[in-house]
Amino acid sequence: MKFQRVGHQPGDLFDAMSHHFNSKGFNMKFSIKRKDIRAMLHLAAKKDIRYYLQGINVVRDNRGTYIEATDGHVLGRLLIDGIRSDTKQNVVLPTEALSKLKGTKKQGDEWLSFSVEGFAVECIDSQSTTRFSAHDARFPDTDRVIPMVFKDEDVKPATFNPDLLVRFVDVSEELYGKRQIPMVLQRGSQSSIVSFPQMDDAFIGVIMPTREFAPARVPAWCYIPSVKPVEATETA
Repeated sequence: MKFQRVGHQPGDLFDAMSHHFNSKGFNMKFSIKRKDIRAMLHLAAKKDIRYYLQGINVVRDNRGTYIEATDGHVLGRLLIDGIRSDTKQNVVLPTEALSKLKGTKKQGDEWLSFSVEGFAVECIDSQSTTRFSAHDARFPDTDRVIPMVFKDEDVKPATFNPDLLVRFVDVSEELYGKRQIPMVLQRGSQSSIVSFPQMDDAFIGVIMPTREFAPARVPAWCYIPSVKPVEATETA
């Protein structure tokens, strides 16, 4: 489905993001299921000059270890374990390498063990060892665009490209084995939350709305016309 856009173009998450960057990289060990890689690759950038978006960012901080991917219009974050770090660490695993490791849907529950030293990555599965280089640790600060609190006054009309929402349905099929109906919390001109609360709380998505074309309204023809009650007449 294609849209003819009038005026503003759809928002880009990078309008509001700064970047993490560590020139030396980090030393990390973690494990990711193949299906989680398959899911997040649906949201990673493809053929983008911002090379660091062509991959999955693995983050460990005081909340746990999670993976995230974005192309600037959609964002996904998935908690993969509860191991925490007081110092925020991250490594960006490139799409080119992950595409060879994601396996098939039948292999979805298999774990891949990663060991990272600086930007050197080693991945071990049940049959082989794969080595490759990570992107430098540059990645958007995604906390800045994930709404943490919703209030009644935040609920406003929102418009966004439904093709972007379908990508989250593709994510759900990888994560949960079948396509799920996403729940969307809309925030008007700000980013909206996408989740699958009927399944679990491990995944959270963000979708950027298309900026408003015109004030939201209910078409006039939908209103029931005001009809003056007919007064009863006395009969002789």
